[in-house]
Amino acid sequence: MAVKLTGHQIEVVLSTLDGWIQAGAKIQRVYKFPDFIAAAMFVTGVNLEAEKMNHHPELWQNHCTVKIELTTHDVEGVSELDLRLAKKLDARARSLSEEN
Repeated sequence: MAVKLTGHQIEVVLSTLDGWIQAGAKIQRVYKFPDFIAAAMFVTGVNLEAEKMNHHPELWQNHCTVKIELTTHDVEGVSELDLRLAKKLDARARSLSEEN
């Protein structure tokens, strides 16, 4: 079972991630892509990764922009699952950026 992280623990990890911020009981990031297709490919990858982890984010796509919010509902806050998924999403976004 996931364990809820403290505010300090979240701050420490977020300081190692680019663009992620804490927003209440969630962490969030906005990704910008060069075009709609790259953003849609990212969202598809997010869905596949989330399904593998059985840990599903809240996400919104608006043309070239994708907003992701992560929280662990079972603990009503941020857990290690959220931070692991954030790192995987950052890697996926980087790989899409390198392709363009």
